[in-house]
Amino acid sequence: LGKNQKHYRVGISVSKKLGNAVVRNRVKRKVRHVIMEFAPQLTTHDFVVIARKGVEEIDYHEVKKNLRH
Repeated sequence: LGKNQKHYRVGISVSKKLGNAVVRNRVKRKVRHVIMEFAPQLTTHDFVVIARKGVEEIDYHEVKKNLRH
């Protein structure tokens, strides 16, 4: 990567305590989609998103609000 290129990395951690693979993958898809929306604002940083209990029950807009915060 050149000096002027923006680059960021995101790690998403979803515990097995949240549910089965279907539930965990749904949570990861929501988080990834929100991160893609925020991509123009992100710079050369690394992020780790840790999904906590309850995130599997909230909708996309709540996930977006929480990640923006």
